[in-house]
Amino acid sequence: MKPKQAKKLRDILLILGVVVMLMGAYHEAFFIAGAVLACSCIAVQFLFYKCPHCGKQLGRNEGTFCQFCGKRIDA
Repeated sequence: MKPKQAKKLRDILLILGVVVMLMGAYHEAFFIAGAVLACSCIAVQFLFYKCPHCGKQLGRNEGTFCQFCGKRIDA
């Protein structure tokens, strides 16, 4: 998975998880399911948000170049 796709999936999981957690006001199971969805974005971040060239974690790098090897991330 490309870093750009991983970032998009991470954001979608987080937003969806928060929305489902807010539905927890109606039933506790929604809050638990939403928390699991929101926390799953962490797994996506660590497993797939890596530099395609050197393989190191990009962390909070939102730029177009890897902070370790200097190559383009989206390439």
